[in-house]
Amino acid sequence: MKKAITLALVLCVGGFAAYKLTKHADDIRADVLSEGEKPVWLEADSAAAIDSRIRSDFSLSLAEAAERIRELHPGVTDADIDTFIARHYIEAKTIDGEVRIHRKSPRNLGLLNPEYNGGITDRGYDAKPERLAYVDSVLSYYRGKNSKGLAHKVKFRFSIDVPYDKSLEGDSIRVWMPVPLEGELCDRQEDVEILSTVPADYVLSGDRSVHNTISFVLPAPAEGDTAHFEYVGSYVSKGKFVSAADVDKNIRPYDKSSDLYKRYTAMEAPHVVRLDSLARAIVGDETNPHLQSELVADYIMQYPWAGAREYSTIKCIPEYVLRERHGDCGQVSLLYISLMRSLGVPARWESGWMIHPGEKNYHDWAEVYFEGVGWVPVDVSFGRYGNTSDADARTFYSHGMDAHRFATNKGVCGDLYPAKRFVRSETVDFQAGEVECSRGNLFYPGWDSSFTLLSVEPVEY
Repeated sequence: MKKAITLALVLCVGGFAAYKLTKHADDIRADVLSEGEKPVWLEADSAAAIDSRIRSDFSLSLAEAAERIRELHPGVTDADIDTFIARHYIEAKTIDGEVRIHRKSPRNLGLLNPEYNGGITDRGYDAKPERLAYVDSVLSYYRGKNSKGLAHKVKFRFSIDVPYDKSLEGDSIRVWMPVPLEGELCDRQEDVEILSTVPADYVLSGDRSVHNTISFVLPAPAEGDTAHFEYVGSYVSKGKFVSAADVDKNIRPYDKSSDLYKRYTAMEAPHVVRLDSLARAIVGDETNPHLQSELVADYIMQYPWAGAREYSTIKCIPEYVLRERHGDCGQVSLLYISLMRSLGVPARWESGWMIHPGEKNYHDWAEVYFEGVGWVPVDVSFGRYGNTSDADARTFYSHGMDAHRFATNKGVCGDLYPAKRFVRSETVDFQAGEVECSRGNLFYPGWDSSFTLLSVEPVEY
């Protein structure tokens, strides 16, 4: 995923293991806490902030990277490392005349090099039984076998803690936290409620941003204290499945004069871009938008997953995937959206969290629009489930979604509401929250966020 995180078991409610996800500050930049009077995590200048993040991402010298790689893969030579860099199994960047290595490359090598990963590149091919069960649950609902197979009632707590720092004295702190979408923005989520908040006063973004947020303000903490922000919320999360047969039965030619068509086939630089030649090469002579989507999904699913750079350090994410030949969930989703829009097929972003038991994490996916059918979820990162004989389960994630989701974003690179004055910590997506004071953005590890599932109960639908 996009940020380093630590998963810790917190509690068990109603038979469901609840997990807490927090940032792993040590993995980001806790080795250097200050530059004179100002901590490195207090960012006032956008260009300087991005430069600092790039240097932090490429924190390994060639010698340091080689040492870590040999710990994982004994016998690797310097010539091998040069080959791995040329083949994009290791990500390198020249900074100030020196070759620097992405800090996740030693671990990523085992995922990207076919000699180390068993030769498997297709996403989801060997799905775990638990993953298959999430799909089977949704399919069983649509097949009339389980009235509680489609939806869950989810109760959760999201919090942000900002510890005391001298540079924050006398200032105020504003935070933004993610809130579940519902209604027209996400037909798979409903009954969203804010049950309690700390502090009591808050502002909801509503439809004023593609990032659905709740925002709070508190004075900066006194010495020895921490500014604590939290809210407890609930919502109903539903799965969705649109069979290939239903799509083909109901699909109609696009109304290209509609606002929806124009909006979701438009390019949105820097991360939704024209890729006409590649898109046409993938689909060939195929003109059916549904089959085009399947071909594009199959193409993207061949790119292996690997730990990602900070998105804010990448100029164009779809081009990055094509160049580096790998991508995480959000990166391949932006590639999917770019390719579909290049074909004249409406597609859009959706993201937030995957909240599967024991796998809670940041996650991004997409939706494709077929005239006469509506919006259909597509999660190219979850891939094809090749180890099942059920055809619907095998291709589920190119026209379906499980119920274990927390969707909070309907686009990328949007402005927050209320407006944020300084560069965001996450300039593309919005999942962990954002924090700033009057002097600048608070980057990691200047604060901690926590998302705790309090209960997840199946509900009849």
